[in-house]
Amino acid sequence: MNECKIVLVTAEREFGVRWVSQLAQVAETDQDSPIRLSFLHVAPQQLEDLLKDGRTQIVALDDSSLEGEVSSDCYNYLRGYRAEIDCVLLTADRAPADDGAYESVISRAESNYGVVYRTLRRILLERTATPFADALREYVYAARDSWHTPGHSSGDSLSCSPWVVDFHRFMGEHIFNTDLSVSVKMLDSLMDPSSVIHQAQQLTAKAFGARYSYFVTNGTSTSNKIVLQHLLRRGDRVVVDRNCHKSVHHAMIMSGAVPVYLESSVNQQYGIYGPVPRKTIFDAIDRTPSARLLVLTSCTYDGLRYHLKPIIDYAHSRGLYVLIDEAWYAHGRFHPQLRPTALECGADFVTQSTHKMLSAFSQASMIHVGHGVKDFDVAGFREDINMHTSTSPQYGMIASLDMARKQMSIEGYEVMQRTLDFAQEIRQFVHESTRFRSLAVEDICSAELGEDAILLDPTKVTIDVGCAGLSAPHVQQKLFSDFGIQLEKNTHNTLSFLVTIGTTESKVLRLKQALRRLSESAGGAVAPADGQSLPNLSRIGVLPRTAYFARGEKLPLNGDQASALVGRVACDEVVPYPPGIPLLVPGQEITADILAAIQSFVCERDDLEMHGVRTLDGVPALRVMTLSEQDAGIGEMQQL
Repeated sequence: MNECKIVLVTAEREFGVRWVSQLAQVAETDQDSPIRLSFLHVAPQQLEDLLKDGRTQIVALDDSSLEGEVSSDCYNYLRGYRAEIDCVLLTADRAPADDGAYESVISRAESNYGVVYRTLRRILLERTATPFADALREYVYAARDSWHTPGHSSGDSLSCSPWVVDFHRFMGEHIFNTDLSVSVKMLDSLMDPSSVIHQAQQLTAKAFGARYSYFVTNGTSTSNKIVLQHLLRRGDRVVVDRNCHKSVHHAMIMSGAVPVYLESSVNQQYGIYGPVPRKTIFDAIDRTPSARLLVLTSCTYDGLRYHLKPIIDYAHSRGLYVLIDEAWYAHGRFHPQLRPTALECGADFVTQSTHKMLSAFSQASMIHVGHGVKDFDVAGFREDINMHTSTSPQYGMIASLDMARKQMSIEGYEVMQRTLDFAQEIRQFVHESTRFRSLAVEDICSAELGEDAILLDPTKVTIDVGCAGLSAPHVQQKLFSDFGIQLEKNTHNTLSFLVTIGTTESKVLRLKQALRRLSESAGGAVAPADGQSLPNLSRIGVLPRTAYFARGEKLPLNGDQASALVGRVACDEVVPYPPGIPLLVPGQEITADILAAIQSFVCERDDLEMHGVRTLDGVPALRVMTLSEQDAGIGEMQQL
């Protein structure tokens, strides 16, 4: 049975002893509880030590014994350190002024300790509930006959087949019998949630500090498109990081918005692209007084986080909404070292890939709406979600979102502390026992970010192997083939390892062993810096939507005819992946530098995917607007 600690913060030791003793007696008689509650009392100055214990789940503040601002200070400290846990007000006041901030209010004079115990247990059980996952489990175990979609009928089409039964055994029966449809009313509807999915999303909003939270089952790519569709109309201007995910660029096409692109910083030594300098953001906002939205990514693929509060405040002061893509930062809420999150800094909308760092299935994502969004159109946002949501969502994925929220709500601090310890252990090992370098924030950031207070998410560990004379693509292959280790990504001289709540001590030991052996094999000379860099942005002369939907024509990327591409307007988004940063977006003019960069990526980097490159007679080509389409598109843009 899992133990959860309930901590009373009081300045009156005698009262604390009596309160804890009485509740402990009640707890001993509760044989049916799925959790075991233990009770402690501490003085205010001892609260920090108890918050570091991951088993501490509820704090009761005895405000009648805490003089002056002590009670308020304890509450603020608690919320700043462990936002996910519950706080109860214990008071002698018949009408406490600030009781709305607490999960519950209990009279200090309450003599029925059974009621107090049940109140505290109820608060905890509400937080640990998984309404949708429980309903799904109940339905599956009821073993009802299926006369509805999907066609595999709880896996019977496979388990009864001699040809594909092996796949059923491999995947496991619950993959199939939890794959249901909207016909099952007790499981609610993702399109119009009113029961268990609705309850699960409410619990999620509380856990992540949002006004509303929504489940999305097609990744944060879809989450970004939903938010931008909700906020933007044709001709609206958006101040947006060029380094944003390609889904944001896709949303520009879909909405007909006009992007005002921001040049990201770049560390040329390592080929790592980082945040946009704050001054660049402010200047772009000032130059675009009609802008409606600011879109930034924090943290980046490599773990670089903006100091968001001043940026969000500045955008709000100029009338912009703010969307922060936190695809790589869903875990940030659950450890004080990683806060504040974008929502805590005042972001209006936040998208998160729950699957990237937490315990959800791939494609599982969330949209969070901030508390400060004015005139939020709940019904309209639901319609925008439904336009991008399948009427046949994967119910196992929804359940995984429910369970991922529960896990972080109840043990987020504990698992994140373990994760951060592992990350630090890896960094220290690289420093002390190899010839490689573990890169700190000052190593990764370019000089132009020096005054922007950029932070590094410690769970993204970037290791420079080029300093020991090794090629990162070669090391990546050796890790996979010789040691059975698959990393997140690499540049020409760095490796990126993602340390998650699923990292184990054994995995860390095997990684250390591999890094030590690879270091011993290093030649010593610094590897040449042969990574490609992004060319500067060129003019966006045509509305991205107009360029993308143009019929266009294809022109060869190489050979004598390639020079004809210079000066033409791209129809497609051209993106080397990784890192996934576009060389071209629809509506952008092709320059000689951009053309050379695309040719270099296509011809020299067979380890990358090149999205958006077409073929013409079997050779690489780009789709561009015809000259007549280009002239018409430029005229349209000038009228907006």
